[in-house]
Amino acid sequence: MLLELHVKNFALIDRVDLEFAEGLNILTGETGAGKSIIIDSVNFLLGDKQSKDIIRTGEESAYVEGVFEVRNEEFNRLLLENGIETDEVVVITREINQSGRSISRINGRTVTVGLLKQAGKYLIDIHGQHEHQSLLDEDSHMDILDSFCGESFQALKKEYRQKYADLKEIKRELNKLNADEQYKLRRMDLLSFQIQEISEANLKIGEDEELAKRKDILANSEKIISNLAAAYESLYEGEEKGCAYDLMGVGISHLESIEKYDENLSKMKTSLEDLYYQLKDIIDEIREYRDSIDFDPEELNDIEARLDLINRLKRKYGSTIEEILQYYDKIKEELSKIERSEEIIEDMNKKKDEYLKNLREIAAQMTEIRKKTALRLKEAIEKELKYLGMERAIFKVEVKEREELGENGNDNVYFTMTANPGEPLRPLSKVASGGEMSRIMLAIKSVIADVDRIPTLIFDEIDTGISGRTAQSVAEKMVLIAKNHQILCVTHLPQIASMADVHFKIQKFINNDKTVTTVQKLEYIDQVDELARMLGGAIVTELTRNHSKEMLELARDLKYKIRN
Repeated sequence: MLLELHVKNFALIDRVDLEFAEGLNILTGETGAGKSIIIDSVNFLLGDKQSKDIIRTGEESAYVEGVFEVRNEEFNRLLLENGIETDEVVVITREINQSGRSISRINGRTVTVGLLKQAGKYLIDIHGQHEHQSLLDEDSHMDILDSFCGESFQALKKEYRQKYADLKEIKRELNKLNADEQYKLRRMDLLSFQIQEISEANLKIGEDEELAKRKDILANSEKIISNLAAAYESLYEGEEKGCAYDLMGVGISHLESIEKYDENLSKMKTSLEDLYYQLKDIIDEIREYRDSIDFDPEELNDIEARLDLINRLKRKYGSTIEEILQYYDKIKEELSKIERSEEIIEDMNKKKDEYLKNLREIAAQMTEIRKKTALRLKEAIEKELKYLGMERAIFKVEVKEREELGENGNDNVYFTMTANPGEPLRPLSKVASGGEMSRIMLAIKSVIADVDRIPTLIFDEIDTGISGRTAQSVAEKMVLIAKNHQILCVTHLPQIASMADVHFKIQKFINNDKTVTTVQKLEYIDQVDELARMLGGAIVTELTRNHSKEMLELARDLKYKIRN
């Protein structure tokens, strides 16, 4: 649902901040006031192509922001796949500057216009001028029919799509295995060489670290031996100044001679004796370490050569020995696959044929359900069209077989119609005006209202060429659909406007020699005046006000009956 819309420097709009509600949101205003600018701003927000001409005169950029409440798993999946954090509230922004460059963001993350359009399909369905019509996208025809086919069909379609995705993966693997024979031979030579090179190295995890430590010791052996000897001498063999070991022994003797006078002195002596014995252990370790070092230039050369080999392999196959060994396992498996490719290809071809057979069986079931449902959908839509003033319209849902299986089965679905008997059925774009197209979509939405997952519908021009009872019928259908959907509708008919759950008035005026479009949310008394204007023109009288109040009372009662 569209919660908020913020528009700045867009066409005639200086700044508009709108809060929409659930149900039926009506936008009205005098001809030329710029009612469709609001719809245009939403189109722009969701990826519609616009030039810099839409920037308000004298400004550097135009900006539109929409705040949406979204509860759609597929929408959330789309965002997550593109690295965008999701929540129930999603903020979409788009800005265009004087260079014609636009920047789009979803939840603060910059996105492409393509992703913006994909996301928009889950949020809003716009019906008005042809270029904004989802009905002109034949992919939507199948979606509409399928949504009318029931839950068992949806489960069947889900199963088909999963198997179709699996089949695509099988075909991709087969294409790799069926690669050019010369390429396979070259690849086998390369893999064999790499496997041999890594295998002969006989790598052990952690050996590079151990070798580096040993190399460090050998390379600095002279310094290590010299300092160990000096340490040993100062601790144990010093004669001129005395060594630490002997001096500590003297200290123990002095304490021993006086310990009888105070038990604290005895404790000191005991502690010093402990240190004395610990020092002797350390001295022995120093001597053993010193004696163990035997500088061998050949060993150092061998270690350096081994480390050079390991580092060369790291540069080629991985940054650690563990990564090199993982790569080794991977290329061994790849070589094995290539060597067994004929056998694997045969097995995968069998698997592919099994999948194709199973998919054709599921697709045949889907086709049968679609064809039966197409008749029901046709009848239901024609019934709604008659109710909406298109009494002679003939609508057809055609289910035609594809040349080969596709992502949605073996069918293409097309909507065709004629508004006049005797005329041939044609695609909707060839036979329907903007207003008629909106009524067709209103009819369709009435039929599929309970299963339609797009939360917000926008109708522009839906009242073109209608009046009287037809206008009332359109209004009632919109109230019905608004029970489960949010609707934004631009209208000039009081019959439709009176049904508003929220009513916005769009006005145009001159401010400092600049034309400005504003949008005002109407309270009851203002709504009465606006309906009176729509009923009677520029001059509002008490008669038209009373008529307006009566319309609002009747509309309130009718809405209650329709929705309860």
